[in-house]
Amino acid sequence: MKPLLITMGSRGDVQPYLALAKGLNEAGHQPLVAGPRRFQPVADEHGIDYAPLPDEMLDLQDAVKGRGARAAITAARSVKPMIRRLLDAQAALVERGGEVVVHHPKSLGGPYVAEKLGVPAIAGLLLPLYLPTAEFASPILPARLPRAFNRASWRIAAAVEAPYRGMARRWRTEALGLDAGFRPVADLVRAGAVLHAWSPSLLPAPADWPASAEPVGFWTIPPAADWSPPDELAAFLDRGDPPVYVGFGSMVTGDPEALAATVLEAVRRCGRRAVLATGWGGLRSAARAADVLMIEEAPHDWLFPRVAAVVHHGGIGTVAAALRAGVPQVVRPFLGDQPFWAARLHRLGIAPAPLAGRRFTADALATAITEAIASAPAARTLGERVAGEDGIAAAIAGIERLARRERSG
Repeated sequence: MKPLLITMGSRGDVQPYLALAKGLNEAGHQPLVAGPRRFQPVADEHGIDYAPLPDEMLDLQDAVKGRGARAAITAARSVKPMIRRLLDAQAALVERGGEVVVHHPKSLGGPYVAEKLGVPAIAGLLLPLYLPTAEFASPILPARLPRAFNRASWRIAAAVEAPYRGMARRWRTEALGLDAGFRPVADLVRAGAVLHAWSPSLLPAPADWPASAEPVGFWTIPPAADWSPPDELAAFLDRGDPPVYVGFGSMVTGDPEALAATVLEAVRRCGRRAVLATGWGGLRSAARAADVLMIEEAPHDWLFPRVAAVVHHGGIGTVAAALRAGVPQVVRPFLGDQPFWAARLHRLGIAPAPLAGRRFTADALATAITEAIASAPAARTLGERVAGEDGIAAAIAGIERLARRERSG
């Protein structure tokens, strides 16, 4: 089988698709992943066939982060031409073929490429996004609503793509030669096949979802076999008790020095050693201390089992890695679905209440770290359950079933 996997977004959006492709390779299939150009080296590390897509929108996001609303508004004017170029690059994938298309909604073009190829489309969703439920509100909702409005809140996800529907309709006709029957991505996902790529131990399927929407488990790619830690990191870990890890991934604030100062003061107050990951620049400090190590990044699946707690932004990729490692978490959510996952971890008893906005002070963080470390037994128990799940195998089985049904239908 030749699956075509199309994804777009940050590392957290792309890495699960690379993990799925690696599993498909090992199962004897011939997957092709299409994703942002900047992740080509990661694909190469794992021997994954990769078609680079334009990532100028990611460059634009990097450029405006932390620069305020005016910069974001100015940048928005150049988004539509970038999206058209991204869609045109996906149209070119038709020449590569494919027997099934697994697509991330951020790609915008995935289901239409499948339509052109005449093959099934499967939405690979890393968070609850399109299937409504009365049990909880849409995770991308920016405000809390009374429970009675939970189901209605899911219309927001469908509205996210609304500004680009006219462009998608024209592109579908001009680039793919498909005229009648245009349907928005949200409608196609709700009516089609879905793979929910998170752990049922983190969030089981709501009772009002169909059985086919049960989450299959995380899609995780292990560190490259030849990866080894820098000498400084290895020596720091060996020198004392497990440290606290602090990193906010691709989140960038207006004052990374102030954020780092808050973190450094918090770990000092709770008497812990710490590893601070600067990531995309969310943390920056010239201060140095024997009990704090600054690094750019390290594979989470290698590092997290060696730390006492993980302080992070609530991105689902980091949530998943900390869950698998069986370590407690402290979440300072910034945007999107991060508050949703932060609240879920707190409800499961492996994280204190989220420290959003002004609640993120040195005192509050020190208290939260201490509280989180006290929940280590619960985190270990949940981690053992998550580690026993195989989301890749479950996803592959679902893809194979759909492909067989299509061939025999």
